[in-house]
Amino acid sequence: MEAEYMAISDASREAIARSQFFQELSIPSTPVLILSDSETALELANGMAANHRKAKHIDIRYHAIRHFIQEEKVQVHHISTEYQIADIFTKALGPQKHQRFVEQMGMRNIHELQ
Repeated sequence: MEAEYMAISDASREAIARSQFFQELSIPSTPVLILSDSETALELANGMAANHRKAKHIDIRYHAIRHFIQEEKVQVHHISTEYQIADIFTKALGPQKHQRFVEQMGMRNIHELQ
């Protein structure tokens, strides 16, 4: 839960920095949507976690995500592990799931194109 929570917070800071850059270039931006498969981390980010004692050791800078959510700069939503495309980079997947995620990312085998 801690690692997922910190990752959500880091991703939100990066996304907000990019949104601010886009604003400087007069490119319209919308609130950033961050998806996570950790329901506990999402509850903590949304301030709904029943047991905050597990998060007391987390550095205060990571709790900025709560502020970003309240200001509606960031939206965080749950995504089922079944649809978490990022798993292709972090987990050993079966061949069907791997192929499905590769296709969802729009990647192709260069050898099949020739």
